[in-house]
Amino acid sequence: MRRLLLVPVFILIFGSLSFGKQITVGVYLSLTGPIAAWGRIELQGIRVAKMIKPSVKGNQVKLFISDVGSKPEGAALVAERFAYKGVKFVIGPVATPMALAALPILEKNRIVDVIPTANSVGLVEKRPFASRVCFTNRIQAKILADYIYSDRLKRGVIIRDTCTEYSLDLAKRFKNDFEKEGGAIIRIYDIHSDQKDFTPIVTDIKKVNPDFIFFTNYYNTIALFLRQMREMGLKQKVFAGSAASSYALLKIAGKYANGLIFADDFDPLIPQGKLSKRFIELFKKTYHRLPDSPEALAGDAYLLLMKGFEKAGFKPQAVAHFVRNTTFYGITGKIVIKNGSVNRTVVLRKVEHGRFIPVALYEP
Repeated sequence: MRRLLLVPVFILIFGSLSFGKQITVGVYLSLTGPIAAWGRIELQGIRVAKMIKPSVKGNQVKLFISDVGSKPEGAALVAERFAYKGVKFVIGPVATPMALAALPILEKNRIVDVIPTANSVGLVEKRPFASRVCFTNRIQAKILADYIYSDRLKRGVIIRDTCTEYSLDLAKRFKNDFEKEGGAIIRIYDIHSDQKDFTPIVTDIKKVNPDFIFFTNYYNTIALFLRQMREMGLKQKVFAGSAASSYALLKIAGKYANGLIFADDFDPLIPQGKLSKRFIELFKKTYHRLPDSPEALAGDAYLLLMKGFEKAGFKPQAVAHFVRNTTFYGITGKIVIKNGSVNRTVVLRKVEHGRFIPVALYEP
């Protein structure tokens, strides 16, 4: 039996990789696969940010766009391809598993990477060529634990994905923070990302009767679980991490998503300054809808890299140092980065009648 090998798709190459008066930026995202709903819109965010800043220091920006197929091995292959082609600056990926696979290769080849949305703790802190614009699980776990406990919800259960580092890390941090507040996590339920039937778990949750359910899964799994638990009569309050942030969740879950509260980096209903307003207006004009958090974060990753070129030139080590140590006022708000560690604006958002609305804003 033949093995099916994953071959990364390089969607578009604009120009030579070393021609004068231009700078090539690699983009590696999940444009196909289970989390393509994120990758495709993040690419839209980068393209709109490029409309705002199409050139830097007299150099036109050219994008070298690659699909990792939502797989770690795809991200590793793309990273090797960037190194082979001589690309020195990249943006991506969407999620932690792909980042863990690509970053060692990028670091070895001294390639600067600005990550939009992979937020597990420890990804970039000891990698001198990597930075990011999204908050970490450390930040969102604490904010969510405080918010839920202040709502007088004392007994909860966690749904986590055993195959995803992001999910396991967020579940651990939320449990620790919530119990420090004085609450109790009475059950942790393990599922996997391709699971479709949650009947046994929902049945057990009915028996233990928690005050709330906390999801650390990606949007697609959360949406399916919400449908099944509501159809089976569970009425508990529901919360989630930033991986719930996708319009695809609303499409899959429909009315069953109502009431879900989750942490996020951005909400288009509360623009964070002139740049934010400009991005929202341009995005809406281009794609005929409001941008959401993944698009805005991807735009910030692009604009932070452009700021790095403006302040530090085009030497990778100098650019990397800048993007790892700066205060950047981006599309999504204030982002303070020290040695790659991010402290930034955080928004809590709620699903109401098929749309996201902001319910709380936290400044760094």
